[in-house]
Amino acid sequence: MKSGSVTCCTFSSFCSPLPNAGEGLGGEGERAVTQQKSSGQDKAIPSLISRARELRHSDTLAEKLAWRLLRNRQLLHYKFRRQLPLNNAIVDFCCLSLKLVVELDGAGHAHESQATRDRQRDRELERGGYRVLRFPNGIVLREFVREIRECIAQLEQARLNELRH
Repeated sequence: MKSGSVTCCTFSSFCSPLPNAGEGLGGEGERAVTQQKSSGQDKAIPSLISRARELRHSDTLAEKLAWRLLRNRQLLHYKFRRQLPLNNAIVDFCCLSLKLVVELDGAGHAHESQATRDRQRDRELERGGYRVLRFPNGIVLREFVREIRECIAQLEQARLNELRH
């Protein structure tokens, strides 16, 4: 995926096994039924915030493992949040200082209709300046930290290059 002068990792080359039935389904990328606009900015509304709280209590196994790796600034001292309402969606993980969104995709994301919705949602987030990384649930154990570190290094290098110019 390309955004500005930074190319973040794409994961289409990984052949990860699909998760077991029920893993990763439900909640990922949930949209609010309604949306408030104030001063031209999208704001999370109470129903979206409430849904995000519910999702934090019903993590998939992959989300639990990823959160153990990302929480408490364990990954290069960056703060990540989980099940964060962002614009009109709920993202699995987000580092606001890097504008980096990490999504874990279960079996439901392999269906074309869901994949289309995911691409549309990714474009909306990218228009807001966010970079989106998507991982199949099966990759969390094997490649997750290495790939996120690679992307963070690219983002940090881009930031340094912007400061130099």
